[in-house]
Amino acid sequence: MGYYHSPVQSEIDESHADCDSISLLLVIDQLGKIKYCSTSSETLLNMDNSKLIGKPIREHIHQEDLYLVENLVEQPTNSASFLVRLKTADGFLCGKANIVSVGSSANINEREWLFTFSQVPGWSPTNNKLYREKGYTRYESNALGDKPLIENYAHDLIEKLPNGVLIIVDGKVEYINWTGCQLLGIHNRMQIIEKDVYRFIDPKFHDIVEHRLTSVARGKNVGLMEQQWIRADGSLIDFDVMSTPTMFRGKIASFVVLVNIAHRKNFQNILQKSRERFRTLIQNTIDTIGIICEEKWVFINESGLKMLEANSYGEIIGKSIFHNIAENHFKDIWKRTVNSSKHEKKHPLFEQAWTTFQDKKLYTEMVAIPTTYLGKKALQIIVRDISERKKAEELMVQSEKLSVAGQLAAGIAHEIRNPLTAIKGFFKLIESGNYHTSDYYQIINGELNRIELICSELLLLAKPQAVQFRTVSISALLKDVTLLLETQAIINDVWFEFDFQIEKDYVKADGNQLKQVFINIIKNGIEAMENGGTLSVRTAVQNGFLSILISDEGPGISEKVLSKLGEPFFTTKENGTGLGLMISFNIIKNLNGSIEIENKKDKKGTTFNIQLPLEGYN
Repeated sequence: MGYYHSPVQSEIDESHADCDSISLLLVIDQLGKIKYCSTSSETLLNMDNSKLIGKPIREHIHQEDLYLVENLVEQPTNSASFLVRLKTADGFLCGKANIVSVGSSANINEREWLFTFSQVPGWSPTNNKLYREKGYTRYESNALGDKPLIENYAHDLIEKLPNGVLIIVDGKVEYINWTGCQLLGIHNRMQIIEKDVYRFIDPKFHDIVEHRLTSVARGKNVGLMEQQWIRADGSLIDFDVMSTPTMFRGKIASFVVLVNIAHRKNFQNILQKSRERFRTLIQNTIDTIGIICEEKWVFINESGLKMLEANSYGEIIGKSIFHNIAENHFKDIWKRTVNSSKHEKKHPLFEQAWTTFQDKKLYTEMVAIPTTYLGKKALQIIVRDISERKKAEELMVQSEKLSVAGQLAAGIAHEIRNPLTAIKGFFKLIESGNYHTSDYYQIINGELNRIELICSELLLLAKPQAVQFRTVSISALLKDVTLLLETQAIINDVWFEFDFQIEKDYVKADGNQLKQVFINIIKNGIEAMENGGTLSVRTAVQNGFLSILISDEGPGISEKVLSKLGEPFFTTKENGTGLGLMISFNIIKNLNGSIEIENKKDKKGTTFNIQLPLEGYN
């Protein structure tokens, strides 16, 4: 509490300016004992300094002023000024005190305080002229005759405090400041003076208040406590209540400070309602929301409980997540999110497989957000079950395969008819008996192998296959696909041009899926060149990725159409489904690759740039 400049204090200061004052210097340790006292104690207090050194400062302070010094010594305050009464050989002396911390500010147990005291000029037990003129009553040396604190020079200070102040003796209110009256809706102090304090406190707090008043009466300080008091109109008001022991008219009393916390409580209620709404939102959302810390579940919502087929929260909370997600997958997600740059605003989207507690496989989309839990790094996840969508996508993939197979049927029939014609001719020659050369058998065998290869490729395209990731050669796949599409290319007057710049072009993928991607893109390129042309297929290495560039010489793609490519059911073809490119984009995405489409700048045409992680690239 700082030094308040009251009207009386102003006159004191003016008088002080006209006369010399003597100061007393004390050093107080962390236990409140006087370590040093200046010799001016003989002049001011009529006491030898040896009688003060080693004694507690509280023994030399007027009882009603003790709370001022004790609060400052016990709290981590650096400095303060206030008016206080010091004990003299024959009474008490009023003066201005300054207390300054000179020890460690970090550790209160190592602190010391420098206490200076200057006499108020014009005041002494035998000279009270100054206070009579201002209507204030001086302090008598007889403790039983002391007037209340509120009737002396600190009256204005306490009356104008922003907090309510009460003095309670034996459970009755002996004093309340004007702020306290306003807080309690009282217009006349006599409505509360000499009344039982329990009349103004909510009954549910009576027991604890009684205990606190008893503790204060025994000289103990009690901590801060929230209480509800009753206003004059019957409404309740929330206070932070602090009580300290003091003396009032010779009796032990409680000095009570009321701090209005109504605004804080309103804010807390708003915050609590907001938390309840947020909790309701979290619990009722259809997506799974969970928090993982130290590789264990520490929170999961109701939807997560259902998704993972758990019977209760106890089955999940505190348990390892590795029953539900592969360890290497989780560590990769953790590395890419928790240990990623804090400046990244967009959180990556993962397609992740989970295992329920009933050992059922789920396919999900997941967003992972780094957070903390009890001061430790944690991961908040939002998971959406896309198992049904995955099944639908698989059906669409199969439908697109059948569609492509149907569209290739005419070309395949023509491709097979050519070798069949040759085979039939050679058999006729052999059957006639005039020609028996082994060269015929080799040609027939070669044509049969060609038919078998074409049929196998068509079956692989149309027949449902389990996804199997193996090391495959991109150049070999591209050659197989172009062989399959060769007849369609010839019909459309299109020629293939190859430029494989890398020898070991191996990637980890499902060969059948990649063939489907290449068929979709190369077939689109062939159809785009209505007047024929060259379709070039090149491979190269770019930043550790294998780049497959498929370029046609068609009219190009407009920016409007280019922005929609890959969307389901979007197509510019009269009989198209719009699923081919969408499926191709998803296949490449699942391989951690990408597809970029751009129109050529130097001449007509479009280039598809397919990038895939190159196996073994260092």
